[in-house]
Amino acid sequence: MATAVSCVVVGARSARAQLISQYFPVDLPGYTAPDQADTVTMRQLLQHQPAGIHVGSFIVRPSASFNAGYNTNTLATPHTQSAELDSNGGLRVNSDWSRHALGLFASVGDRRFPNIPIANYTNWTTGAGGSLSLGHDTLSAGYTHYMLHLNSMDLGNFGVSRPVPYAADDYRLTYTKLFGRFSLIPSAIYQDFSFGKATGGGIDTDYGSLSHHLETGMLTSRFELSTGNAAVLILRGSAAQFAATQGEAPNDYVDGAAFAGLDLNTDSVIRYRLLAGGETRHFTRNSAPAVTTPTFEIDTTWTPTLLDTVSVFFYRRIIDPASPFARNQTVTDGRIQIDHELRRNIVLRGFTEGGMSVTGQTVAGTRSRTQTLFKFGASINWTVNRYLTANLSFSHVSNYSHGGQAPDPLFSGRKSTFASNYVAIGFNFAE
Repeated sequence: MATAVSCVVVGARSARAQLISQYFPVDLPGYTAPDQADTVTMRQLLQHQPAGIHVGSFIVRPSASFNAGYNTNTLATPHTQSAELDSNGGLRVNSDWSRHALGLFASVGDRRFPNIPIANYTNWTTGAGGSLSLGHDTLSAGYTHYMLHLNSMDLGNFGVSRPVPYAADDYRLTYTKLFGRFSLIPSAIYQDFSFGKATGGGIDTDYGSLSHHLETGMLTSRFELSTGNAAVLILRGSAAQFAATQGEAPNDYVDGAAFAGLDLNTDSVIRYRLLAGGETRHFTRNSAPAVTTPTFEIDTTWTPTLLDTVSVFFYRRIIDPASPFARNQTVTDGRIQIDHELRRNIVLRGFTEGGMSVTGQTVAGTRSRTQTLFKFGASINWTVNRYLTANLSFSHVSNYSHGGQAPDPLFSGRKSTFASNYVAIGFNFAE
């Protein structure tokens, strides 16, 4: 199922809300994921893909990874350099049925900073999804539970230094109705976000004002222009209710959006998905001005040779508040990634990314906040065998913020401009 679907997904360090690509496991029915079968890295995975463990009519795929490195700035604050140890584990179980589908998954990721213990955190996620084939139609449902953390290096997290824990529950129901080459896809999504406290150093900072419920109704229509190619139209309405906080007006809002685009996903040198439209958000319980802005997403894969892939992702949209100091936050972000197959089992990767988050006036007369974030990095990935991959990587982050920023009270010397470098070596295992 390669339908472009809208959702708000709060993920780990690199995840972001988007329409075209969703940060859910590829093999979980009820959710969609980008199709990248022609890319260099995907061909590597397919060539060396483990068969998994067959248990009756299900396939079980465990995975694990470990990375050790050094981070020059773990908390976007001076003098917070540290070694970094990252451990990850996951398990996916998928049905091997001819018609219906069922999938389960669980994952855990742990980050340890021996020199800065207050930066330590552990993320975990679990979920299930399934689909029923009803003749030419499909009914699918999914549920995911997250336990994640806001990170100081993420775009839109004004004033966040220590990891901020939050839990999220995502429920969704989708029905795909086919009328020949035309399809209608109504969806209902309910999400519950609960934010906790940044702890450590003897000072706790409460981020509970970010907790909220989000209900989304959506209608997606697709018209198949040819095999693998379609024109897409999305209509979406959302409503959010935030937790009441003493002395502050909640960020409750209603939101409407419409997008039209093309999903050109055939086996060609250039494949792309494009959505463009507009979004408007009105706040119902505080004096923050309404926001109306053009929005778009472009996801392009260019394969000039069998050894090279260039991927471009670019988007603009209004996001949920990602820090207590943001309400009507508009984000524009773009990433270019180049993969080169040096040898059959060695892939080189380089990327660069730039983004800007603008928070308009929260009340009349106040200043807007602007954050500009730049990232770049490179890695070399060596597929030792179909079970084991080794990698060496480097990444850099630079941040520039303007318009005032309320700092983490534990770090009064925190700067609005900072940079971070991270180098690591690691191993990945998959069955």
